[in-house]
Amino acid sequence: MQLSVVILSYTTTEGLFKMTSNCISSLIESEKDIDLEIILVESNKNYNESGFIYPEFVKVIVPDSNFNFHKFLNIGIKEAKGQFVALCNNDLIFYENWFSAIHKVSKNNKKIKSFSPSGNINDLDFANEFELGYKVRTHIQGWCLVIYKDVLKRIGYLDETFNFGYADNDYAMTLKKHNIKHALVNSSKVEHLEREKVKKNREDLSEGYKKLQESVDLDISKLPSYVLTEGNKYLLEDKKVLDDYVKYHTKWGNPKLLYRKNKIADLLIIWNLGFLNRIVL
Repeated sequence: MQLSVVILSYTTTEGLFKMTSNCISSLIESEKDIDLEIILVESNKNYNESGFIYPEFVKVIVPDSNFNFHKFLNIGIKEAKGQFVALCNNDLIFYENWFSAIHKVSKNNKKIKSFSPSGNINDLDFANEFELGYKVRTHIQGWCLVIYKDVLKRIGYLDETFNFGYADNDYAMTLKKHNIKHALVNSSKVEHLEREKVKKNREDLSEGYKKLQESVDLDISKLPSYVLTEGNKYLLEDKKVLDDYVKYHTKWGNPKLLYRKNKIADLLIIWNLGFLNRIVL
């Protein structure tokens, strides 16, 4: 059984290189009996001339296109040979047997096809081994997702219309639509480094973010009415996130409609009629 780990990176400084290297090292140390394939999808187009070199066992791919979260993950997914694929940020620290815990849940619960590890690394006394659900940042941790590769083929890979924001939300809705169960595995421990821990790299990351902002083509005058509310003030300050917010609701329905559809979809899942979510959603 092989696990393919797709890691997105942006290697432009020694600090960012060290962060990604620590991520890879902890991954190797965490699982001694798992056949690991590591695929690094690198956003720095000048990586090959940068002088930074990752270990030979890491397959580094440098796409010609500009960064797009889902597109870059899909590039890695299509290269992956494992039965399971992990989609990961590069600011992670993997703890011992993190994937073995997920694999144990998958073996004992055949209908669960998508998983997230717990970021609560100090919480060792958990009530349940895993929790089913689709709530973003609760059940679905976008910084580390593990899924059967054949499921990704079935649902059509990840939607590349999203630049970065609302990618987790789109993934959650896609799983729910296709009646694919997702679980947060409390016994699987992966630490997502806090921003304060990587603040030395923030300036370089901010430069990359500015470039993403500049690439967004969005006509503010044509925004749908549901955007122009008091609670959405923060969106108007970030054109990139706003663009993805509009794309998300254009795809799945405006906030009020989506709320009602989700209520129906959740009831259908409870009644074991989740297969009807393809119609509802």
